[in-house]
Amino acid sequence: MKTHSLRLVVSIILAGIGLIGFVIGLDYEFGSARRMGTGYFPVVLSGLLFVLAMAEGVSSVLMPEAQSPEPLDWRSLAAILCSVAAFAITIALFGLIPAFAVVVGLSTLSERGYGWKPALILSVFTCIGAWLLFTQLLGMALPLLQWRL
Repeated sequence: MKTHSLRLVVSIILAGIGLIGFVIGLDYEFGSARRMGTGYFPVVLSGLLFVLAMAEGVSSVLMPEAQSPEPLDWRSLAAILCSVAAFAITIALFGLIPAFAVVVGLSTLSERGYGWKPALILSVFTCIGAWLLFTQLLGMALPLLQWRL
């Protein structure tokens, strides 16, 4: 199967998933950006998935690639998947701030040559931003630091 045909098939599948999620999410209370209801996140995320999948589908039809795709970078894939899993575990056991520090630290492993100093600076600013966004602006009751083992 040609690359642009595969891109089109994948984009149609993802657009279908996005559309189904969007329709299902409409059955729940939407709320607002400040006070999100149970349907807010699924509707927004599914709508975004649908729009991006449609854009990729149109792109695959209008601009088929003549060259073969680059091989998959397993290091990056493993680092990102591990950072998401570590975030889920860390936020439950240690709180918001350590979870964001862990996810940023592990995510920086996906890029070769990314030093520990930029990772530390990025982690500090991400933790401060997460604290401001979730606890101060949105008023969510997330524990910042905890010890639950």
